[in-house]
Amino acid sequence: MTWRLLYERIGVRNLLVAGVLTIGGVWLFLGVLEDVITGDPLVAADVQIHEALQQLRFPLLDSLMVGASEMGDAAVTVPVIVVVFAWLLWQARLRSALYWIAAVGFAQLFVLALKFVIRRPRPALMYDGAHSFSFPSNHATLSIVTYGFLAFFVACAWGTVARLRIAIATSLFILLISFSRLYLGVHWFSDVLAGISFGVAWIATAAVLHYVGDENQKDAASLGVASFVTFAISATVHIIMQHSGDMIRYAPG
Repeated sequence: MTWRLLYERIGVRNLLVAGVLTIGGVWLFLGVLEDVITGDPLVAADVQIHEALQQLRFPLLDSLMVGASEMGDAAVTVPVIVVVFAWLLWQARLRSALYWIAAVGFAQLFVLALKFVIRRPRPALMYDGAHSFSFPSNHATLSIVTYGFLAFFVACAWGTVARLRIAIATSLFILLISFSRLYLGVHWFSDVLAGISFGVAWIATAAVLHYVGDENQKDAASLGVASFVTFAISATVHIIMQHSGDMIRYAPG
């Protein structure tokens, strides 16, 4: 595909935005990674932010933040990923289904690989194996890749105003999950910042690659409904089953 066809299919403005998000996300991620490895001032800021947030904790907000964190758990995101994949196959959008699985699969592998390589301890020790390492935040990364790319699929079939609303709602939801990890003291600020910056760069790249395929965006409303219902059911069941135990796990030290 020539650059001219790429411009015509995606649009100069959308391509420019995607380029800025990709380059900016990669630049920020690499900057955070360098600071974490070399122990630059960002690491000192991590400690200050962590200590400040722990001073703000109280039971009601603890419960709300635990619930927000649980909405980013695998027990919630995996069913959404499976339903979106199944919906894309049902719509005979094989290329989109492959992009979807590749996007979330690569993000998960990337996070796990970095955790083993960097091996950065969490502020509080409460996990085993790869999840005992904090950098980058798996919740932040997978939330932005899963829900960000899903929002892209759904928003493609809507007008500018609807797209803006979807983008704002999705961004606020992702930020809530990410902040909950800081508030609960299980991640450093740089962990979350790295996860968000990588996630932004990755979904911007994946969105451009998906646009190149130029598959029909038909019936995106039903995808939105199916994924939201799946999320609502999974989140409700997971929170009911896990909340009491997680309140103990995430209790202030």
